[in-house]
Amino acid sequence: MLLNFSSPLVGISAVALRTSSQTSSSAPSNCIPEQNYEGKSCAQRPCGEQGRCAPLLLDHTDMVNCTSSSPGHMECAITCQRGYVLQTSSGQYLRNMQKEILLTCSSGHWDKDVICKRLDCGVPDSSLVNYANFSCLEGTDFLKQCSISCVPPAKLQGLNPWLTCLEDGLWSLPEVYCKLECEAPPVIPNANLLLPHFLEGNHDVGTICKYECKPGYYVKETSGSQGKNKFLKIQCLDDGSWEQGSCVPVVCEPPPPVFEGMYECTDGFKLDSQCVLNCNQETEGIPILCTKEGLWTQEFKLCENLQGECPPPTSELNSVEYKCGQGYGIGAVCSPSCVIPSSDPVILPENVTTDTLEHWMEPVKVQSIVCTGRRQWHPDPSLVHCIQSCEPFQADGWCDTINNRAYCNYDGGDCCSSTLSSKKVIPFAADCDLDECTCRDPKAEENQ
Repeated sequence: MLLNFSSPLVGISAVALRTSSQTSSSAPSNCIPEQNYEGKSCAQRPCGEQGRCAPLLLDHTDMVNCTSSSPGHMECAITCQRGYVLQTSSGQYLRNMQKEILLTCSSGHWDKDVICKRLDCGVPDSSLVNYANFSCLEGTDFLKQCSISCVPPAKLQGLNPWLTCLEDGLWSLPEVYCKLECEAPPVIPNANLLLPHFLEGNHDVGTICKYECKPGYYVKETSGSQGKNKFLKIQCLDDGSWEQGSCVPVVCEPPPPVFEGMYECTDGFKLDSQCVLNCNQETEGIPILCTKEGLWTQEFKLCENLQGECPPPTSELNSVEYKCGQGYGIGAVCSPSCVIPSSDPVILPENVTTDTLEHWMEPVKVQSIVCTGRRQWHPDPSLVHCIQSCEPFQADGWCDTINNRAYCNYDGGDCCSSTLSSKKVIPFAADCDLDECTCRDPKAEENQ
């Protein structure tokens, strides 16, 4: 409509344009088949002229059956070819991989904008076959195939390692699976495999393999385990590897500290080592043997005629004082403590003083000293020194410089970014002189 008029009392402040809500914003409303608009073909969606409906022209269809009751109204029943499904112009599949649809045109505008798109099953999900990889070199659309291979150490079970993309958009059911198995059990030093046929073939997860430690060896148990077991069991684990296990040499317990300096052994405390206990310089005792059970053939005993006392420990020697509630006789025990508060009594490494003690050195804390049968204190009080105690706050996220040493387990990892969850070292109330706050732990990632 064109309206012409002239008036000094009327002014135009704005112009509003309206168009039908059904008109596509991606192309002009008067596009025709084979016409291009900004590089996009309009051939798949013909539009009516001046409210007229034109039949649809879609690729990859088995059937397009259109009926019209008037120039401005038309219905088209569309069926896609096998291997094709309906897809909207935005690239979304219709529900349930739909292949058929009835479209309606009103006043030259179709109610839906669809195409028949080649069906694609997508890359197979890992849950389809556990412990497997999928190779789809030809693609993942209709009737294409993907091969199945197992992630080592899993082994392929079955004959047909192929999946096929089917009409419903799903992959065919796999005819193979990947089975996790352990290979032949490992050779364990100083142990014999009880069932030699286990060396042949593979073994299911959960299989238990048994060994017997050779004489003079026993099963290395976890901390807290008691006894010396000579039969070792290892299990095939869920990841296809064998459980760790080993046989270690039999070692007898060292004699009590009261016998320090009174015996000589042929091979330390190892199997078949013979220890002779000397009560005095003139007599020689009967050899005591370390057996394969890890026990001595007889108990270490002090000679009946052994008498005397150790000299009282020197008061405050190396800033250490001793409490000797049992006196100073043979077998008596004294407890050391440091005169300086917040200090521990320790045995320093040889030729090392408290001033030359390095952070990586681990002095042994002394709980007590014993008067031996030689009437000498063990350990020697002259070797006991005092060093600063560890602060009780370890692995709390703050780097305590006092604890940043081997004796204090390097503050539980608080001074190395690699052992902190926050990856940031935070000094606790310290200026960090020299290298006090640096990562000193030799086992930390920074020092590898």
